Amino acid sequence: MVKHGIDVSKFQGLIDWQEVKKHIDFAIIRCGYGSNLESQDDPYFKRNADECTRLKIPFGVYLYSYATNEREALSEAKHVLRLVKDYQMAYPVYYDLEDNNTTGRQSNQTIANIAQTFAQRLEQEGYYVGMYASLFWFRTKLTSPIFNEYTKWIARYNDELNYDGEYGMWQYSATGNVLGIDTMVDLNYAYKDFPQIIEEGGYNNFSNTNLTRYKIGDEVEFHHVFLTSESTQPLMPYRHFGIITRIVQGARNPYLIGQDAGWVNDQVIERKIRYLSAPDYTGNSFTDALRSIQEDASFANRTKLAKLNGIDNYTGSQRQNDELLRLLKEGKLRA
Repeated sequence: MVKHGIDVSKFQGLIDWQEVKKHIDFAIIRCGYGSNLESQDDPYFKRNADECTRLKIPFGVYLYSYATNEREALSEAKHVLRLVKDYQMAYPVYYDLEDNNTTGRQSNQTIANIAQTFAQRLEQEGYYVGMYASLFWFRTKLTSPIFNEYTKWIARYNDELNYDGEYGMWQYSATGNVLGIDTMVDLNYAYKDFPQIIEEGGYNNFSNTNLTRYKIGDEVEFHHVFLTSESTQPLMPYRHFGIITRIVQGARNPYLIGQDAGWVNDQVIERKIRYLSAPDYTGNSFTDALRSIQEDASFANRTKLAKLNGIDNYTGSQRQNDELLRLLKEGKLRA
């Protein structure tokens, strides 16, 4: 069943939520914009979130991004975490990617890395993350497979969305009128039962002791493994990364790595592995190629990258760097 909702920010001013509740199924509230600064909190966020909570209006939030690199994306994730920690939100936490003068000036791979950095930080704290942008952005900028890992909220002000991929929400108008709001407001359709997905999954501050942080298909780095899903004796693995192929909810070690590489849990997992890509780099220097995508090019980080990619005794030799550069250009460099 399609749900009808709105998204609001300070630009809608003081909202009469008691009246608005009669006309909508849900709301998405802007919590802020940019990095983790109180001056960039939306001044109406707390009131809007408090009113939706009081009146039991299902809601989610979004943050408008200005990030140009992963460091700034991490600050934006912390911005959201600071503001939403006291709220149960039945709709996703959306990352609003549409600023042409900042994020939009980066390469598509950099935008993907920004989005993944933001999302993974939120997911570590148990939040259900989605991506918002215009249809144009999804077709031309948000082209990485990374974006298929998150629910999509797409803006297109037309009679039809005409998007072939999977999505959860469509923002179909920026000129809506809803009683209780004195200005025009964005209108949305939601096609997924987000309250059920989020509440049953224990996301967004709804409790669920069986909630797992990672999902099947995630490639993770870990420092120990276990023989079974209930073992208590950690073992040293023959390799320190692998793909999760099975999850046993509620188990001591819920994640199976590969077909038989052992079981791991949240405590032994270091992080989810991402892949770096620099397809536009035309030089022959691995260090310069890392810098071209704003990655740490220090010897310590190159050593870490080398080990993740099967080179255990990295010395910075030309042969080693050539192999790492090849993987980087092909978008296959684990990081």
